[in-house]
Amino acid sequence: MSEKVKLYQKISAVMKDVEYLSKDDKVEFNNTKYKAISEEKVTSTVRESLVRNGLIIIPVEQEHRREGTLSTVDTKYKIIDIETGEYEIIVSSGTGADTQDKGVGKAMTYAYKYLLLRTFAIPTGEDPDKVSSAELDAKQKAEEEKRAKAAEEDAKKLPVIKAKWETLAGNLDGFEEWHSKNIKSGITNEQMDKLLAKKLLDRQKEAS
Repeated sequence: MSEKVKLYQKISAVMKDVEYLSKDDKVEFNNTKYKAISEEKVTSTVRESLVRNGLIIIPVEQEHRREGTLSTVDTKYKIIDIETGEYEIIVSSGTGADTQDKGVGKAMTYAYKYLLLRTFAIPTGEDPDKVSSAELDAKQKAEEEKRAKAAEEDAKKLPVIKAKWETLAGNLDGFEEWHSKNIKSGITNEQMDKLLAKKLLDRQKEAS
């Protein structure tokens, strides 16, 4: 018997061990409600069979990209027979929604969960995504509205800081260059307003 056949037999043994996984999680968002299966349950259940059958799965190559709040990860894994060293390359992809820096981690978790489910053909009857499309769309819309509102409020400060600059300098010479440089550095109009306000206050204290 070849070593490759032994590897496939072990994969088949895992499939026999884990014939079905029931949903253990609830997803609720507005009117969207459904049950799903958690990554913890999938990993812990399949792990027992992998250990028992002498198989390990390790990531060997990964690429990720981000568009807005959505991160996508494409990963190649090796499933290895620890007795012979024979392996097979398997691939999986995952997506994760996050406004901060956790999108890639969520995508990796998603990719690994579905790698196990698909490699060992484990039926669950679950929806294809733990985060519903409605929830993702709502989060993205809320984030866009938040950014637009912040930009609008910040823009209202421009005439105010112009007036304070003119009070300090006596004219608007140099204002556009100063303002443009600050904007490029990520300094908001609100922050510039506070800076100029402090300078005005310091001048008043000196005068008194």
